Amino acid sequence: MQLHMRKIFMMSALALAIAGCANQQSSSPQVRDLSDARQAVESSPQYTVKAGDTLYGIAWEHNLDYRQLAAMNNIEAPYQIRPGQTIALREGAPSTASSQPPATASASGSRSVVATGLRPQTASVASEEQELDWLLPDESAIQRNQRLTAERQAIDAAEQVAEASISSSSPAAVSEPEPEVVAAVSEPEPTPEPAQQPAPQPEPEPEPQSQPEPEAAPATASVDRSSRTYTPVDTVNWQWPTDGTVAGEFGQGQSITAGIDITGQKGQPVRAAGPGIVVYAGSGVRGYGNLILLKHNDQYLSAYAHNDSLRVKENDVVEAGEVIATMGDSDAENVRLHFEVRRDGQPQNPLDFLPSR
Repeated sequence: MQLHMRKIFMMSALALAIAGCANQQSSSPQVRDLSDARQAVESSPQYTVKAGDTLYGIAWEHNLDYRQLAAMNNIEAPYQIRPGQTIALREGAPSTASSQPPATASASGSRSVVATGLRPQTASVASEEQELDWLLPDESAIQRNQRLTAERQAIDAAEQVAEASISSSSPAAVSEPEPEVVAAVSEPEPTPEPAQQPAPQPEPEPEPQSQPEPEAAPATASVDRSSRTYTPVDTVNWQWPTDGTVAGEFGQGQSITAGIDITGQKGQPVRAAGPGIVVYAGSGVRGYGNLILLKHNDQYLSAYAHNDSLRVKENDVVEAGEVIATMGDSDAENVRLHFEVRRDGQPQNPLDFLPSR
């Protein structure tokens, strides 16, 4: 009897334990750890090119020097890649990239050409020891911009002529005959009474002065870069890319990027920290939003991320202090400029280069 009761007690306890485990599993949220997936992406030895990617952008996202990435994949200047190619990110990884001409772009207009290489004679004038991968403005883009400018000027001139002709033929300009005046016997006018002086009004209080608005960035059309030629500088005289407070310094936080964050107001100008050529302008690099990459020389590149609008395009040659974008919050929690400096593909602390203020 005691043995039978003991078996019943053990079976009841086992049933209660199983029911408790079932209730605990049904009430607990299912949590998926993403750290393994993120680590797998970052440690992947290959990368498949998507529409809008450039070799500079891929190298930047994976902390590689663009020359190192090109050498690993046998890609020669001007570093042409196309969607669907497999780019090796480490030595020995398989790759389908090559220096062969890319396939014709699809009807969707996806771009595969990163930049236009210098002609050999131009490179020899710049420096006999430099590689032939320095970049020039896109000649087709220059011709297109000149054509659009000429058409825009012709339209403006036609509109001005039309407005002048309309104003000259306006009915208000046509003179009409004046009505005849009938003479009448004039009566003596009554003597006017002296006007009563109005009561003095209190002087209005001065209006409070409005706060100055942030400086607006000039329009891109006001800058003509078609005649500029890129010449790498021996030394970059760094300057601050925008006004504001440094909110995040190099190496702080859990960000996947390595630079500084400068807070400000949406729409305020973002300026080139040094002279150079635009090697990337777009939103295809994960975590950077609207991004601009400037190449200053064969060693230094700088990045300007989370912009609201971009005022330059790839292959534009810019000067130090020139407005290249407006501050925004693309792919960011709030309005900020994320600024990076990289030497030979490796992140550096921008505060070691920027002047003190």
